Amino acid sequence: MTVPARLSVVVPLHGGEEHAEECLESLRDQTLDDIEVILVGRPRGLRPPDHRFTLLTLGDGGDDPGTARNAGASFATGRYLTFADPGSVVPAGAYRALVGALEHTGSDLACGRIRAWTPYAPDHTSTPADVPDQKGDPKGDPKGRARLRTHITRHPKLLDDPRAGGTVFRREFWNRHGFAFLAGLGEDFPVTIPAHVLSTSADVLGDVVCLTRGSRPPVDPLRRLEAMLEVSDLLGRHAPQLRTAYDLRLAEGPDLDAVLESVRDPVPSAPAEILGRLGRLDPEAVERLPVLRRLQIHLAACGMTGELAELRTFAASEIRHRGVLRRGLRPRRWYLDYPLRRDPRLPRSLFDATHDLRLVACVDDVRHADDRLALAGHAYIAHLDSGRSRIELWLQRGEERIALPVRRTRRPDVTADSRQSVACHDDSGFETVIALDALPPGRWALHARVRARGVTRAGRAAGAPGERVFDAGNTRVSLTRDRGLTLGPRTGGGPRPDPGGEISTARWTESGELVLEGKGRCSAGRIVLERGTERHSWPVRQDEETWTAAVGRTAEGLPLRSGTWRVLAPSPEGTDARVRLSAALIADPPRPRVTGFHEISVRTSRDGDLSLAVRPALGPHERGPYATRRRRAVAPRRTTLRDAAVFDSYGGGQYSCNPRAVSEELARRHPDMEIVWATRDGQFAVPPGVRLVLYGSREHEEALRTSRFVVANRRTQPGWYRKPRGQTVVQTWHGTPLKRLGLDLEGMPYAQRVPRDELARQVATWDLLLSPSPFATSALRGAFGYDGEILESGYPRNDVLFDPARARAARRRLGLTGDRRIILYAPTWRDDDTGGRLALDPVRAAGALGDDDLLLVRAHYLVARDMTIPNGDRIRDVSRFPDMADLLAAADVLVTDYSSAMFDFACTGRPMVFFTHDLERYRDEVRGFYFDFEAEAPGPVLGTADDVLDVLRYGDLGQFAARYEGFARRYCPWDDGHASARVVARMRP
Repeated sequence: MTVPARLSVVVPLHGGEEHAEECLESLRDQTLDDIEVILVGRPRGLRPPDHRFTLLTLGDGGDDPGTARNAGASFATGRYLTFADPGSVVPAGAYRALVGALEHTGSDLACGRIRAWTPYAPDHTSTPADVPDQKGDPKGDPKGRARLRTHITRHPKLLDDPRAGGTVFRREFWNRHGFAFLAGLGEDFPVTIPAHVLSTSADVLGDVVCLTRGSRPPVDPLRRLEAMLEVSDLLGRHAPQLRTAYDLRLAEGPDLDAVLESVRDPVPSAPAEILGRLGRLDPEAVERLPVLRRLQIHLAACGMTGELAELRTFAASEIRHRGVLRRGLRPRRWYLDYPLRRDPRLPRSLFDATHDLRLVACVDDVRHADDRLALAGHAYIAHLDSGRSRIELWLQRGEERIALPVRRTRRPDVTADSRQSVACHDDSGFETVIALDALPPGRWALHARVRARGVTRAGRAAGAPGERVFDAGNTRVSLTRDRGLTLGPRTGGGPRPDPGGEISTARWTESGELVLEGKGRCSAGRIVLERGTERHSWPVRQDEETWTAAVGRTAEGLPLRSGTWRVLAPSPEGTDARVRLSAALIADPPRPRVTGFHEISVRTSRDGDLSLAVRPALGPHERGPYATRRRRAVAPRRTTLRDAAVFDSYGGGQYSCNPRAVSEELARRHPDMEIVWATRDGQFAVPPGVRLVLYGSREHEEALRTSRFVVANRRTQPGWYRKPRGQTVVQTWHGTPLKRLGLDLEGMPYAQRVPRDELARQVATWDLLLSPSPFATSALRGAFGYDGEILESGYPRNDVLFDPARARAARRRLGLTGDRRIILYAPTWRDDDTGGRLALDPVRAAGALGDDDLLLVRAHYLVARDMTIPNGDRIRDVSRFPDMADLLAAADVLVTDYSSAMFDFACTGRPMVFFTHDLERYRDEVRGFYFDFEAEAPGPVLGTADDVLDVLRYGDLGQFAARYEGFARRYCPWDDGHASARVVARMRP
């Protein structure tokens, strides 16, 4: 007779999982011998490691993890049951420890810690603690005390990570309650949380029992919200003490955000029923929410979809400009001045601002000198001016407090960074000093209290971005973003040794370079700065006792772009070590420095790892909504215009496109005209004689206010811009629209829409709109609601496509020689996929093409910085090449999808190939089209990468000549190399 297994492990598979074999190997190596592993679904190409593995093939529903898990649970024979994801790794002793705990305690389920898999995670063959001893403590548990025979009501943290991968269930308990995973959801919490709630007891081990790799596919937010509401109802019946915390998490979470954002009128009956259940959320949880979320939940629950849409528009554009009002007699209360405040159908309590008037307290800097700590920070109450507020500071340890002196300071930067335009926090700054020699031993934390306008808020002060940990005498000083400033006894350890060399000196030069200096020898020949996929390096100069490196402009002659850059020291073996500051520098790092268009700050991690935070060097009266409001209030009503033109391409991101062509033509025809270009991040160079100004700066404001012409290719003028009388605004736009724009995006849930009032404000400033074709004229008028003058000039940016010298120059700049065929792959971006994955694998494509082919890959500028595209003999990443027009001039073949580049390239007569693997979804759900793309495309429209490669290698693209000719005649009839001249002539400088 076959003896049933002690543990059944169910693994759902649909075929092709990248790490499934590693998962199965970890299950094979379990030290618990009597297990069975059930592979459920469609495990194509996987061979069971041994006789304990059983294949259970499913037909319909085999690709759904929930269906597969349920089928595996029904098939299982073990006394205990667990589930493993195919991308996970289970440490060798995990199941033995979990089952051992259940057999020792008699609990209904046991779980342990789950950790994300990384290349540096502990070896998965390591064994967790074995069966607990009689006292309930795990033997050899290195991670902390296990909690045996506990319950979720006594250990609420079990709500935080309700995954099934690290949980073993007693089979009798599973069957008695009829647990089942929800089909189509791919989530564990509808099973694990009810299981914990309905259990008599649970065992929680302190060891890691599962390493997870990757993420699960995205889930329909409405379906997930429905499941969360079911769990909320269960908690209300069986564990009401947990419901408030759970419902608060539900109400603040991204799933409800997504559902509320997608609600349109009319609402189908099923979603309406789910939204109506929001009215049953725990009242205590709802009361703790900000006013905006309380309003959203109330309107959704009551089916007031029109009002919800109004509130959604308000939240996207106007919420930062609304403040609080004080109403009532006794007591007088604060209410937020939001839409519908006077609607009699809504209770007044919905607008009560009590939970919006929160404390904002932050320690921005701490420095050690002469046995004293000098602190600088700010504290205020959100929505209330700080001018007459009171700030108190103290150190706290348990119930013991040490009051600190407070010196108030001016901090207009705090107002600028507060993301609102109503309350002034210029007076929210503070400084204080802590005498370390008088500090009693123990662990102390900094707290703050603010009193303003009859409201008092107190709490622990947070910290600025980054982490600083250093020793000041016998005191360990720690400043972190979440925990703020803490002071405690000095410990024996410190930052671990640094293979790249510790920095002992860091200083700024007059030219804006950051000079790093370390003692001894540096193993790296260069210092590297890395942000995402972007890397830049500078040489290390070594002498007998020290090494130095000067970090400044990149090899392209440009400053670092905004963001946080890690500082690395590559080793000869090819690995990157983090560069660290010495203890003395962590205690007293270089102060922020403005250099060119940027402000650069030095940041560290808990271990002293060095990073540089870069942002545009806009002053406190130049950035943020409050500054915009101030500028509007003081803007002069009349001004004298001068012979100058301000240019803006893609919101100050590039020197390119139609504005570049018009700028250069204007400079040729009118050399006395001052040319000004706005740059948002200093990431492009301009010709001699052109003045660069930082977007949003005083110089930019002055140029916009006094220049005779403003030329832009997007709706990107700052919110404070008011067009003076006599100024001419030329809107060039940046492509012929295949995809819907502006007002025509209604009904497309993924598209990013500009609020109607903001669109109308921008369009009202236009005096001249350029058009490349009669088709574009009609489409642009409707999309923007524009009834002004349109110049049907052709696109100035396409003039270069008629200039063979420009094509040759572009090839030289790219380092292209000989007669190689240049294939440019330039897909557009997807509104529903901000990660920007490339549908055509560049490495595979380049390998499949001929030896004389070179593939240029141009990722869309909105996603290019987050992508890594390798360079090689047959492939070149040109995503950061300054101007797309030059790439089109250099290319022999264009491969794209729905990009407006197709209309520009049609001027050349060169072949195009369209890779449209998601055509139906993109056309019908994501963006929408203005015409039948499949019928009119001037080249093959293909759905697979193999088809694209076959056409590029063997296809006869000449068969599309007639359709190509008709396409060019309709969409670019006026492009002839002289569009820029026609635009400049119409401007009449």
